[in-house]
Amino acid sequence: MISFRSYLVDALIKWLLDNDCIPHIVLQCDLPDVEVPQEFVRDNRLVLNVAPSAVHNYSLTKSSITFDTRFSGVAHHISAPIGAIVGVYARGNSVGMMFEPEEASAIERPNAHKQARAKFQFVE
Repeated sequence: MISFRSYLVDALIKWLLDNDCIPHIVLQCDLPDVEVPQEFVRDNRLVLNVAPSAVHNYSLTKSSITFDTRFSGVAHHISAPIGAIVGVYARGNSVGMMFEPEEASAIERPNAHKQARAKFQFVE
């Protein structure tokens, strides 16, 4: 099953931009395949401005986010699986949404989808 997180992240970023807000994402940086400059990571998380004026080569797919950005004038490539995005919000007013890392959710509740489906039945 494809995660719906990419759709929520994309919609939130577009909504924030439409409302003249500066969108930021929060990445959980201790997960596999997260590529960020480690010197800026705090408590295994990194907050990144993803406004069009702050990033280049931006790509958000169903499985990952990638873009180029600058930290203290130095260019860096950012790459992470969608499950590493744990938040999207507007800097300044903190409007947005937080998520659990997908990998952590899967470990904590490995049969969550099966349990939910077992409770669902059609009624005629």
